[in-house]
Amino acid sequence: MTENNILCACMLRLSILIGLLSVVVTIIYYTPVPDLEASKENCDRKCHELDWPLICRFKIVLETQKLQKNCQKCSGNQTQCLDDMYCDRYSEKIITANKQVPGPPIRVCENDIMVIDIVNRIPGHSVSVHWRGQWQRETPIMDGAPMVTQCPILPHTTFQYKFRAAQAGTHWWQILSGDELSERVFGAFIVKQSKRREPHAAIYDHDETAYTLLVEYTISQNSIDGIRINGNTMNTSIVVKNNERYRFRTINTGGASQCPIEIYVQEHHLTVISIDGNAVESKTVDIVRVEPGETLDFILTASKNQGIFDMMVISEGHCKDFNLTHTLNLHYDSSLNDIIFDMKNSKQLKTDSVENRHLSTTSILSLPHELSTEKLKNTIYLGFSSIKYQLGEGTWSLPNFNNLSMVLPSAPLLLQQPDDVVMCNTENVPHKCQSSLTSCECTHVIDLPLNSATELVIFDTEHTLFKTDRSHSFHLHGHSLYMVGEKRKVFIKSADQAKKLDDEAQLLRRRLDMPVLKNTVVVTAAGVSVVRFIANNPGYWLFRSEITSEWSSGLSLIFRVSNPSGSYQVPEDFPKCGNFIGPEFFLA
Repeated sequence: MTENNILCACMLRLSILIGLLSVVVTIIYYTPVPDLEASKENCDRKCHELDWPLICRFKIVLETQKLQKNCQKCSGNQTQCLDDMYCDRYSEKIITANKQVPGPPIRVCENDIMVIDIVNRIPGHSVSVHWRGQWQRETPIMDGAPMVTQCPILPHTTFQYKFRAAQAGTHWWQILSGDELSERVFGAFIVKQSKRREPHAAIYDHDETAYTLLVEYTISQNSIDGIRINGNTMNTSIVVKNNERYRFRTINTGGASQCPIEIYVQEHHLTVISIDGNAVESKTVDIVRVEPGETLDFILTASKNQGIFDMMVISEGHCKDFNLTHTLNLHYDSSLNDIIFDMKNSKQLKTDSVENRHLSTTSILSLPHELSTEKLKNTIYLGFSSIKYQLGEGTWSLPNFNNLSMVLPSAPLLLQQPDDVVMCNTENVPHKCQSSLTSCECTHVIDLPLNSATELVIFDTEHTLFKTDRSHSFHLHGHSLYMVGEKRKVFIKSADQAKKLDDEAQLLRRRLDMPVLKNTVVVTAAGVSVVRFIANNPGYWLFRSEITSEWSSGLSLIFRVSNPSGSYQVPEDFPKCGNFIGPEFFLA
């Protein structure tokens, strides 16, 4: 090869290399790079599927606040009291998050990386934080289930949660401590989608913090006395503009009262688009009902030119007799010119037929093939009740599933299996309980093979709540549930009876055509509910009553979804807990 040919070959290679480098530089130059500092403040933004996920950092400081009886400062200066709802009431202690009740809302985009520091400054209280609706498929140790996926956060320590906000929708975060004191510590957790990925983006114009309704019941001296929305007991105003469409995100936190709510707006219709963070076929109704622990999104079309209209939030179910109401004033911000313009250029708004309050919703997704058969091989029957015990002149109860009352282990099962744990299920009853007719206290764990199609038949065996028509809500960590059936007034007494009725096709009919996907299941008093899911998320997942005093006392269990590798990704420095018994020694 001549010297000229060698030179030409080198020049050709060099030109190809320069061309490739120029392409790479061009791609890097035009690719948006996340600003980590700005991301701390700009996570609540307009989402786009081609943007880089942001690292969203938050800090939540948990503290106790002693509220004085008859707070006179409230009447003269609202800023000197934590919240006007506590005026003229008995003295009590509450937990605040960043000195707020409820805690700070979090709004991010789908697949953003969450880095949240939880600082526990509550003397004598260990806590954890659960991020409802997030499956934690990549990070099961961040689920926030105490003594299941992590050790509780000790007083005066900080725990940093790191996970991907992978499940879009309306969710909320809550403290889990096993103490009723923590039932009022929660906040909205909204994971937004880009317009291209959001199924209903075309039918609404606004989705801001102002249209999130975080609903709770206030309790004083063990009696429900009011409804609080976004921390307010007094009526507030929501400003809207004529012919605009607003997405309202409603969260019923339930709490100890576990009261359903109903919402309607004077002279307006509501279009339901999502339940528990999962999109449903849009349906226009007069009234929406939100059960305890549920979230529900609806669209309100501001179809009036001007005026003030009442948005009513009322107590329902077993709380109906309390006649509790919270009114939000829907205030139209319209000038005379706006009204004339809107009358000439009004949008043609498409609405479905108006239904009554007992709406029947359907998912936008069909039931997976594995779950679509009439009978599933892996069907689990769970009857819940509370066994009463005499304590002096009073009684105390021991709630349970199938007579197995949950005792949390001494160390998180996801990290290790403690030597002293007594694990049980209906097929493995501990020897100490085999001769007992009452509830057995043990660590209730049900094994589910990975990717197994599973059905839960959940029913009320106690029936004592039937007289009050009080429903029961349960929440599953790590998965979502397809609601395939429910029935009232069944009065089942045992799992064997439920299975027998089911085998004879006398229990209930399952709805397998586009059932709604949820993470909270409601069982009516003396009723039964059936849900299905695919156990495709390896880990230990808590299934619990929504009432803190019940799940911490026994009305919960753990689903162990097997991992082919046999272990879970746990950092070496992840905090561990457990029993400590010192070495044996004798005093001289």
